[in-house]
Amino acid sequence: METFTAPEKMSRDMRRNGVTICAFFGLGWFIGGAGLLGDGAPYWIGLAIAVIISVGLVVAVPRVATERERPRELPKDWGRRYGIWIAFEVVLIVAAILALRALDLTAFLPGTIAAIVGAHFIPLAPAFDEPKYKWTGYAMIIAGIAGVAAGAGGTVLAGAVAGFGSAVALWATGAAVLKRG
Repeated sequence: METFTAPEKMSRDMRRNGVTICAFFGLGWFIGGAGLLGDGAPYWIGLAIAVIISVGLVVAVPRVATERERPRELPKDWGRRYGIWIAFEVVLIVAAILALRALDLTAFLPGTIAAIVGAHFIPLAPAFDEPKYKWTGYAMIIAGIAGVAAGAGGTVLAGAVAGFGSAVALWATGAAVLKRG
């Protein structure tokens, strides 16, 4: 596989974008799982904490110096790889929604979607030369499997398990990328 060394600005922008995406989707997954908290104080406190975590990650990005031990080595076709895996993820999510709705198994959707999203992170690790994305993928797949198992208890429980697990995985990735630089 042919690679090139990403210029410092490109590497920094990739880090910034990656952390921002992890923060934004971490918040989204938290909200997706928050149905278990009801509509009272626990929901609002949880949401406030989730917003603080997400905003904190985004605000921290430009304040952290890049300290990669080596330059980012990207495949020459990294953009195409990214596009392929995003398209693959979207197609699988749409197929899962259509299939599980048709089978009246919507309680299994949160976990299924979390596992699909997790699976898309694994090939993105080499595409972005960001090994931490593999662990994000594994963690989200585990959250997804747990969410599917929780689907037997209903959509709210399945959403909480898959949602909170995925949120933590994404926020932890954002924090790890920030810490490493």
